[in-house]
Amino acid sequence: MLQNKGQESRSARRSRLLKQLGFTIIASLGHFSLGSALSWPSPALSNLARSNVTWVGTELVLTPMQMDMTGSLVSLGSILGSWIGGAMVTRLGRRRSMQTVVAPWLIGLVALALAPNAYILLVARLLLGFTSGVSAVAGSLYVTEVVDAEVRGVMYNILCLNVTLGGLFTVGVGYLVRWYHLAVVCTIPPSLLLIGTFFLPDSPTLLVVRGEKLEAVRVLRKLRGPHANLKSEIEVIEMKNSFCADGWQKLLNWYIVKRVIIVVMIYIFLFLCGNDVFIVHTARILKEAGYPLDADIGTITVAAARLVGMLMSFFLVDRMGRRVSLVASHAFTSAFLIVLGVYVHLAPTAAPEDSTFSTLALVPLVSIIMIVFGLQLGAQPVAFLLSAEYFPTRVRGQTFSICYSSGMLCSFLVLQVSSLMMDAFTLSGFYLFCATVSFIAVIFTVIFVQETKGKNVG
Repeated sequence: MLQNKGQESRSARRSRLLKQLGFTIIASLGHFSLGSALSWPSPALSNLARSNVTWVGTELVLTPMQMDMTGSLVSLGSILGSWIGGAMVTRLGRRRSMQTVVAPWLIGLVALALAPNAYILLVARLLLGFTSGVSAVAGSLYVTEVVDAEVRGVMYNILCLNVTLGGLFTVGVGYLVRWYHLAVVCTIPPSLLLIGTFFLPDSPTLLVVRGEKLEAVRVLRKLRGPHANLKSEIEVIEMKNSFCADGWQKLLNWYIVKRVIIVVMIYIFLFLCGNDVFIVHTARILKEAGYPLDADIGTITVAAARLVGMLMSFFLVDRMGRRVSLVASHAFTSAFLIVLGVYVHLAPTAAPEDSTFSTLALVPLVSIIMIVFGLQLGAQPVAFLLSAEYFPTRVRGQTFSICYSSGMLCSFLVLQVSSLMMDAFTLSGFYLFCATVSFIAVIFTVIFVQETKGKNVG
């Protein structure tokens, strides 16, 4: 933000930022729904294992591959959703896109609740993935373009925080109710999103790019206060978008291509190190690792650890920067992936009279808690943040779609073949593979990722 801070009182600035916080919270309800959809299989599959009777009275039996698909289809649907979302946010605008996507959200959740068989359930999961992709694009770009530059990292983290809160909400409620009732409860966040969007202003940077400068000035004055140098901010936006042509050929600029490759690699590292596997199949992983207690309670504990990690990332991304957050996150995660891999390799080979591993029975839970905590410190929020920050407004919708859909494709593939990978590599080999990916991510970040903290996104 370009502003003479000496002329703005603390109370006026606080009031302004609180208004931006309110806008961010409303826009983040789509991300809350995304997190809820992503984590739904963990409590739902556990619930189905106890009783497979559906709401309409039929019996629902899922094969191991279909169980994997309950998680992976959300990622697959997100690929299509992010591409369509990229076009929607450019044509309809960020706010209108968030409103439009609520209808398929509700249709998908109702279909999930009433699913009489595996096929309807999987189609509903695919539709929820599509809506997740559109919501991720629209909400992420909106927050990036509305908030002040010096608080953009913290505000953007609220989006990622809501993905985590959505997951915690789902596993918590899912512990108390049947899986189909859980789907009905999950209709609340997108309904609130629809109501809240009527109170949001349009994206000022998109208004500038579209040539609607008078409206852009009006919105920016509300967001930046009476003392902001709006002329300079608008000039920066115009300058950063001046080299971009219209149409998809604007993406062929080498500056854009290079940055797309970097962000796509950050996403690939995030999902190849097991991020979504640990979120979607927490209960299953705990059982396979020999965790002796209630795996559903363990799932809730892991979800809470994700929340703590995300809260701590608030202090990292804007104070220490994006690069340091990424490095710290992957280094921390790699260490505990090694611990988990070594444990599950040695535990089955222990002699019956050896009590060592019985005293270390909580190691799988502690390791998974630390892994998801570490990924939330930087790997997940920074991937989403750089998808928006790295690019000027004129191409941001398309580049975000490319980066996000590439990440979701990787997530889909990893979730779909995770069982096969565990069988082929063994459990310990799979975890050590994930640890290697995280270690490579550290090196890649140090060499290639440029810092964006506090810079105007244009």
